[in-house]
Amino acid sequence: MLYQNPRGIGCDKCHGIYGNGKIIAVYKENGKKKYLKSPKINNLPKEEFFKSFTLSHKIMPKYFLTYQEINTLYLYLQKIKNGKKGK
Repeated sequence: MLYQNPRGIGCDKCHGIYGNGKIIAVYKENGKKKYLKSPKINNLPKEEFFKSFTLSHKIMPKYFLTYQEINTLYLYLQKIKNGKKGK
């Protein structure tokens, strides 16, 4: 549940069900098709994953998650990345 709805909008909405990243929006700029794509987050080292919650991002909302919540998200992504979905 935390990955799908940490504080009103889930990580899965932008980063995909498995954290592989996905296209969030398609738009045109100067007549060219552009894509707004979220980064893959299931391959980040733990330290970098935690750091990403303390930095300001242009698009990602600030969630103000606890250490335990961030750790739970990290462990969840590692678990599903390694093919252990729902176990």
